[in-house]
Amino acid sequence: MNGNTPTSSLPNHRFSRTSTSSLWQQSTLTGQQTSAAGSDALDAAIRKFKARLTGTDLTAFRSTTYEELLQEILRIQYEQEQTKSMVNLGRIQSFLEAMNQFSKTIEIFLNISDMVAFVWGPIKFLLLTASTVADSFETLLEAYYEIGEQLPLLQEYEELFKENPHMIQALELIYIDILEFHQQAMRFFSGGRWRKFFRAMWKDFETKFGGIKKSLARHKDLVERRATISQYRLYQLDVAEMKTRLDELVLEERSRKLAAVREWFAAGSIQEEDHTNFNAIRATYKDTAKWVVKNDKIKDWMDADNPTTPIVWLTGMPGAGKTILASSLISECQSRVNYITSYFYCHYEGQGCDTAVDVLKGLMHQLLDQYPDMLPPCHTKRTGSGEPVLRSIELSKRLFEDFCSIPEKMFIIIDGLDECEQLERKQLLDFIVRMVTQCDTSEPGKLRIMVVSQEYGDIKRALHSPSSSKILPSIVSMSEADNRHDIHSYVRVWVDRIAVKHEPFDDDAREYLHHLTVARAKGMFLYAKLVMDNLFQQPTRGDLLDAICENNFPDGLKEAYERIVRRIKRIHAVEWPKVKKLLGWMVCAQRQLTWQEIQVALSIDIDSRSIEYEDRRFREDIHEVCGSLVTVSGNRVSLVHSTTRYYLTEATNDIHQPSVECELATLCLQYLTFPCFQTKVPTEKPELRKMMLEGQFAFQDYAVAKWSQHVDAFVKFGQELLQDYTKAEELIREISHAIETFMDHYNEEKFIDPEKTVNECRETCQGFKEHDFYEDLVALTSHIYTFQKKGFDARHKVSIKSLEDALHRNRKFVEDTAPKLKGTELETFKQFYDSERPYKCTKITCKYFSEGFREARAKKRHVNIHDRPFQCEVPDCLGAEGFANSRDQERHTRSFHPELSDLAVRFKSTHVRNTKATHTCSMCGKSFTRKLILEHHVMSHKGIKAEECKECGKAFTRKSDLRRHQGTHERGK
Repeated sequence: MNGNTPTSSLPNHRFSRTSTSSLWQQSTLTGQQTSAAGSDALDAAIRKFKARLTGTDLTAFRSTTYEELLQEILRIQYEQEQTKSMVNLGRIQSFLEAMNQFSKTIEIFLNISDMVAFVWGPIKFLLLTASTVADSFETLLEAYYEIGEQLPLLQEYEELFKENPHMIQALELIYIDILEFHQQAMRFFSGGRWRKFFRAMWKDFETKFGGIKKSLARHKDLVERRATISQYRLYQLDVAEMKTRLDELVLEERSRKLAAVREWFAAGSIQEEDHTNFNAIRATYKDTAKWVVKNDKIKDWMDADNPTTPIVWLTGMPGAGKTILASSLISECQSRVNYITSYFYCHYEGQGCDTAVDVLKGLMHQLLDQYPDMLPPCHTKRTGSGEPVLRSIELSKRLFEDFCSIPEKMFIIIDGLDECEQLERKQLLDFIVRMVTQCDTSEPGKLRIMVVSQEYGDIKRALHSPSSSKILPSIVSMSEADNRHDIHSYVRVWVDRIAVKHEPFDDDAREYLHHLTVARAKGMFLYAKLVMDNLFQQPTRGDLLDAICENNFPDGLKEAYERIVRRIKRIHAVEWPKVKKLLGWMVCAQRQLTWQEIQVALSIDIDSRSIEYEDRRFREDIHEVCGSLVTVSGNRVSLVHSTTRYYLTEATNDIHQPSVECELATLCLQYLTFPCFQTKVPTEKPELRKMMLEGQFAFQDYAVAKWSQHVDAFVKFGQELLQDYTKAEELIREISHAIETFMDHYNEEKFIDPEKTVNECRETCQGFKEHDFYEDLVALTSHIYTFQKKGFDARHKVSIKSLEDALHRNRKFVEDTAPKLKGTELETFKQFYDSERPYKCTKITCKYFSEGFREARAKKRHVNIHDRPFQCEVPDCLGAEGFANSRDQERHTRSFHPELSDLAVRFKSTHVRNTKATHTCSMCGKSFTRKLILEHHVMSHKGIKAEECKECGKAFTRKSDLRRHQGTHERGK
């Protein structure tokens, strides 16, 4: 301590070292040692604690004494006095006194080296670190005060430990609890950015800390009661049960928070599923994707302590197999034990694609699994965000920046970035380049990013951003020669399969087919895949020989696609219209469709307003009818590659997008007038059951959420439809009838007012001015436009009230009925619906509107977050249902949890006066500072609850508890 510190002049209400002058003298116990080798639990606890210390900390802890700790506390107090930031350090006086007696006791009765070193050293470290931030210092002091209240003063119990050696275990357990507290607390005060996460981390620790305090109180009670052997045995069981229950509570709370954050990220498991599938492909072709790991630039990026550059851009032509290479690199990175790896496979699904927010959420979803310490900050941000699903790009960036501050080194791999819209990928690249630059300045090589895409100019410009001129990417451009060996290996396997299926197929024929395919592929893996699959599907050997004739062999992707379509038309000539319809839907769908939705949509009979499932559904597997043009993930169907959409609509012209949009708009509008959406007359349960088992509800999720988008798309492509398509007249007639039927069905709500049409919509629909349905179309699009203009909250909702009521009724019936189905009814149900996730969100813009939940309570919790997105962080609080806005949440926090509010920081008291607890309960011995509190406590013993809620009849002991309860009724109104 600085010799100028005026220790003798410190006022009495402050911390004073003279208060310990009457402490138990160690000489009292000299020569009376009880040899007690530490138990296995104690040994394990000490080893665990030491394992988390650095060599510097271990040395410092071993040399720290009680006297040195007191000097440091006096120095901290003196510095605070000089800066006029005094806090009441005296509140930890009882803790230090109890710990001093405890340290001398364990030194004698617990014969283990280093034990005392881990008493004073951690306390000194934590006080010194926390004292730099007022909020954290107050929190730590309060924690030590609360621990001190639960520690026995051991001086008067010396004889107890000599007479009852079994009581020494109580000392061990006290020591283990103190170690556990310090081990947890040191995590919160370690690292360069502990200040940023401290409040969230400490809040997450509250359940565990509460358990430690209860455990210490139990040990104190045992000692002070001078327990007998029989009482000690009960105590052992009690402590074990308490620890087990505490572990369960901590696990439950962590699981609850993790589920909430994952629901907030809404990333799902698609990334992991994709990676598993790609790994399986590489496992089938074991010699593939080896070259990319051996590339010098990639080896440097992956293995060097300080790589030449932390950014690598792997580029290649469309269909070159970049995704499989990316999966290989991801697996290789995951094998590096000193790094954590996060990845994202971008998808182009329907009319949408992954956004910058989607990519960041997907990366953080994986990082959270690998670095669970980030759960508390994530949960805190989720609680305060007001977003049921994370959508804010700025919040996503801040959260990802938090992840980048964790001590572990990270590999980040983003595949298929060119699948994202240009503005989205620019926003993402600008951010991640900035993050890499920041990390590389302080910790070179800590954060390493790989981007895999086609060589687009905007991506190149973003990666060479002037803001990061010191860091330029290392570019690995795939050439035809790079993956030639991989294509060789892939084709070899498929040629052998083709030869087995279409034998006899001699070696010369095999070599001819093998070399011809590789030569024509020109580095395009997709070409080889499409060609091999198409050849394998040839029905006869004659068809195969004709297909592999050099003059007939496809030249490039366009011809490869043409061959597949041609084969489908030939083999499935009768079903081609349906196949074409199905492919068109996958091109134009506003989200990925499930196979169940597709089957029911194909079965819709507009004329009879029914589902003709048995007559119209596909009897074959989708791959049988669509070949290699499609892929299935889970039960969702999509096109095999992003190039497929282009070749089907632009190159081969098999799919006419304007006509498909017209068909989908017609289908949705007509379907939404089916009997299952009738609300004018009450529908009885037997009739609903019949509709459900006929599959009438199977397409409602898509149609209710997307009908307006398809109407807008029809208007957008209208001119092209009228000018270029031979069947335009028929399609126009059908959609005209659909619009008329739709408006008649919902006309009683007067949701469309012809007198309130929007000029912009009238202008947009100008191309249909000569058609009879023009005014209806203007009115319908005006309704859509007006509803959308109400803002994002309105877009959550179904815009037509009776349609919303019908959807709610249908879903409620499914939720109530599905769990009870058995036998043939259950099998029928599974044909149309997801039997595992029948509980679905009510908000049409939410991912869970179509995907659903396994349990009703999970759905309720999720929907509640939509309705009351601002959540209270305190477990089991009366405000657990949440609040509609941040103002109500802050008002609740100030009223019921003032220690967590902003006022706690702005008006933190400098001095805390400790009031003695002089009012003792005669029934349990617990003491209180006020007589009124004691009276309420005694009433709780007797079960007296005099304060009754007039609204619901629930009774409470204290009036303050009643007032809090009544607040929940008021918020619910």
